[in-house]
Amino acid sequence: YIFGFVTPDGTGYVHLIATRDDARGTGLGRRLYAAFAEAAQAHGARQLKAITSIENTGSIAFHRSLGFDTKVVDDYNGPGQAMAVFHRDLPLNVSQP
Repeated sequence: YIFGFVTPDGTGYVHLIATRDDARGTGLGRRLYAAFAEAAQAHGARQLKAITSIENTGSIAFHRSLGFDTKVVDDYNGPGQAMAVFHRDLPLNVSQP
């Protein structure tokens, strides 16, 4: 599943995405993101954003494989709480990263 929303400034924010362990590596996560990107763009989004902990190397690798830029932001989640922040502009064809 994927849970996200479009902010008033035109950002499609993905709060969480998850697949069952036995579905990993099948492209399901990629398809979920593509469907969300399409829906978000239809609701005025021009970019996508997501965050994860800096320890979540699987999520970081997954988002990078989808074409997201990744930046570690110190104190994002409070003092001493760095997070990996992902951004990606929405292309005309949102099904392609």
